[in-house]
Amino acid sequence: MYTMLLYLRPFVVALPLFFATGCDSGGGNGGTESNTAPTATFSVSSNTPTAGTEVQFDATGSSDAEGGITSYEWSIGETTKTGAQVRHTFPETVENKYGENARYEVTLTVTDANGATDDASKSVRVAPINATVTWKQVWGDEFEGQGLPNSDKWYYETGGDGWGNQEQQYYTENDPENARLENGNLVIEARKESYQGNAYTSARLNSEASWKYGRFEIRAKLPGGRGTWPALWMLADEDTYGDQYWPDNGEMDIMEHVGYDAGVIHGTIHTEAFNHINDTDKGGSITVPDATSAFHEYTMEWTPSEIRVFVDGERYFTFRNREQYGWEEWPFDQKFHLLMNIAVGGTWGGAEGIDDSAFPERMVIDYVRVYKPE
Repeated sequence: MYTMLLYLRPFVVALPLFFATGCDSGGGNGGTESNTAPTATFSVSSNTPTAGTEVQFDATGSSDAEGGITSYEWSIGETTKTGAQVRHTFPETVENKYGENARYEVTLTVTDANGATDDASKSVRVAPINATVTWKQVWGDEFEGQGLPNSDKWYYETGGDGWGNQEQQYYTENDPENARLENGNLVIEARKESYQGNAYTSARLNSEASWKYGRFEIRAKLPGGRGTWPALWMLADEDTYGDQYWPDNGEMDIMEHVGYDAGVIHGTIHTEAFNHINDTDKGGSITVPDATSAFHEYTMEWTPSEIRVFVDGERYFTFRNREQYGWEEWPFDQKFHLLMNIAVGGTWGGAEGIDDSAFPERMVIDYVRVYKPE
């Protein structure tokens, strides 16, 4: 539409001037008829099949009002198929091996003769062949012999810079005063002695091996004394997620204990979304009155779906991997290694001060055993 100005004294009148193009003098609609998209729908022979069984997907109930559907395309996990009716056998997954269901998203896309499409999706949860897991030991250390820890299985982390928690010990290397084999056990000993500008020494041992999922058992007798902070825990091998190694890549604490709160055992996880810096960490606790005078078995089961923490077979903490979680909540899909140490003082261990008269204090470890499903 254009506007032409016609000047007539003393008035100016604006008259619209229309230019019609492409008009159909015959009175038709002049364009292509609209196409209605098809409707996708399908049925599943079983929404909860067992791994290894065949499932049928049937899309013959899908429809199109203007000439029919020309293609059926399926996305089943990472597998693609075509056809109105397809069959698929779901393999046993890592989740199944840990006695858990595996979730698959199945999507059907139908296309009509004019290229219009429609999608339909359903979830299928594949059950394990055997919901009871039989664990097989794949790694361990019984700490037989005398001398230093086995260097094929353990390495030292050293230093005394506070370790991000204002800790006051220096972690030494190859010093039998701080880490040694004795009477079939590993002894980690925290001592009151000046070294490298620190008032205490101790040891921090990391496993050379690492694992993605498994069952971890450590039988230990813990140190007491106000100011001690022993831990049995796991950290990621790689800096995979986020913009900082911790907490973005996760931490799993199989056991923590602080000397001023004797007998209270903690199991905790830390992630970018859930960590003690933001007071959002997830964990549980259990009372073990003789934790510093008797051996107890501290255990964690780590699967694709859950982290479960136990003392002497009693589960007291579970952290579940939810479908909506990303790496911020669940970075636990990569390899982790074990750590064992006694810290002295720090933001938690030293919250009520340090009793120097308590030292030396020892954590005595009978064995470390790692299992995978058979």
